[in-house]
Amino acid sequence: FSVFVLATTPLMSSSDSTGDELVLDGNNRVALLGGTTLMASFSVYLVSLLLGVMHASCLFCFVSAGLSVSMAALSWTGGMLPSVDDYSEPSSGEGLIELRKKGVTVGASSVGVATVFALGLFLGVTDESANFDTLAASGSSSGTLLASTETKSYRENVPPRITTKSSSAALALASDLQSLNSRMFGAFWCSHCYDQKQSLGYEAMQSIPYVECDREGYNNKRDLCKEREVPGYPTWEIGGRLFPGERSLEELREIVDEVKAER
Repeated sequence: FSVFVLATTPLMSSSDSTGDELVLDGNNRVALLGGTTLMASFSVYLVSLLLGVMHASCLFCFVSAGLSVSMAALSWTGGMLPSVDDYSEPSSGEGLIELRKKGVTVGASSVGVATVFALGLFLGVTDESANFDTLAASGSSSGTLLASTETKSYRENVPPRITTKSSSAALALASDLQSLNSRMFGAFWCSHCYDQKQSLGYEAMQSIPYVECDREGYNNKRDLCKEREVPGYPTWEIGGRLFPGERSLEELREIVDEVKAER
């Protein structure tokens, strides 16, 4: 909304490029440059988290990030910074140079602000997780009702029911996965985890251990997930090695054959 207001402000002012209106137009351009750069930088950080850590996809997130980056690119390359061609009066040259310097400074500062916000977000999530784990450990050691309370609160937090029937290829793959002491780490809310189970089918998943990693998931094994340093959901552990991300049956077969060949 702020970008829209800044973009339409010049349309509501006089077309004369003199005096205070030159300053207003220049400052408006600098503000637009800073705003779009901030949005683009923060979007890039969030998409990096989504793909690099969570190994998940989100169409809305990608579209939003794409629009933000596009607006920032247009701002930097489309003449958003005031130039000599924009003003006819030679006397505005010194002010023009100052506005261009201010634009570059604001743009660089926007990247720094986005970085600080992103780090704050990541660290805040980490601190919250650490505090919860400390509380849970304290409750279990002191004999409180914390464990039973969690069970009652999170009993409904279970993965969706698998509705597909396993193919012969999926059953053969599940047998090989079982022989390699494989297991799948995931979270009850993770759509990619559910899709992974659906691709294997109900019968195949009965022979493959599933480990719930979310601290609010029913019967979760969060400590095990942290011990194994699970990077995202889903993550396969096959032959003692971790393979993050949703995999097709063909990809899982290649991994299984590779691990078996190394033994």
